[in-house]
Amino acid sequence: MGQFRGADRLITLLEPPRPAGLTSGGFRYQERVVSALGSAARRVTTAPERLTDCVQALRRSDPQGEVVVDGWFADLQPAPLPAEATPLLHMVPATSRWSAASRRVLTTSEVTAAAVRDRVAQVTVVRPGVDACFSPRPRSGRTDDVALVCAGAICEAKGQRRLLEALRGVAAPWRLTLVGSSTAPAAEVDAVRRAAAGLPVTILGAVSAEQLAALYAEHDLFVTLSRSESYGMAAAEAAAAGLPLLGTDTGELNTFGVEAARWLLPVDFDDADARALLRRWIEAPRALRALRGRGAVGRRTWEQAAAELRAA
Repeated sequence: MGQFRGADRLITLLEPPRPAGLTSGGFRYQERVVSALGSAARRVTTAPERLTDCVQALRRSDPQGEVVVDGWFADLQPAPLPAEATPLLHMVPATSRWSAASRRVLTTSEVTAAAVRDRVAQVTVVRPGVDACFSPRPRSGRTDDVALVCAGAICEAKGQRRLLEALRGVAAPWRLTLVGSSTAPAAEVDAVRRAAAGLPVTILGAVSAEQLAALYAEHDLFVTLSRSESYGMAAAEAAAAGLPLLGTDTGELNTFGVEAARWLLPVDFDDADARALLRRWIEAPRALRALRGRGAVGRRTWEQAAAELRAA
């Protein structure tokens, strides 16, 4: 990655401590981009209450360097984010206090960018890349039923419970794999498990990118009934792997893959409409599998994302 050095400035990306068991698109984005930048960037962990002191110390020690702060800090501390640092927003912060001193911002989606443009003078979108393992593969595994996969942290906003309730009314042979960390309140995780009782559902925890890519190769359809996405990394990876996509029209899901292999419900969808759309494709396995690979388009790399962040 030497092409990023020379006269370029060192980028220090500050992150809050990661809660035990948490996996998120935001942390993975930062890991991948910093890795792609090589010696031109580094990740440093600091407590929210130490953020301002840490930014100021970095500016003193390396006046020509760039300091980027994880947008999660905006919701973790009561004060505005330091003026000497550039926020990297993976989603819109819950309050507006973060932007009081910010002159420029990086976001990972146009959805987030549109929501903050009236607060900050300069907003640049740097979308995620997709790991190389998410490339189209031939369908593997058993084919006696339609295999659905849903990837995302198990929580109310991601819609796993509503998906299970919709599938309970679909009789045709199907099975579902739920993939994702479960750091939500125990009551919500328990509700998902109760909704899955008696159904052909496998609930996995967090898995590596390579494991998720292998799961995509064994499934026919990526499904998400998420109420809100800023971008939708898991769906983007599924589309890159060639899976058709059934989901809600949130984040940038309407840009993934091709329209012929993408079916989106409004965010305020009716449960009967979700059930009907699921039934339509579960009852047509040959037509669904014929669409496999048609939605795959040129994969956006993390090196591209890193170069855009460096340019910004």
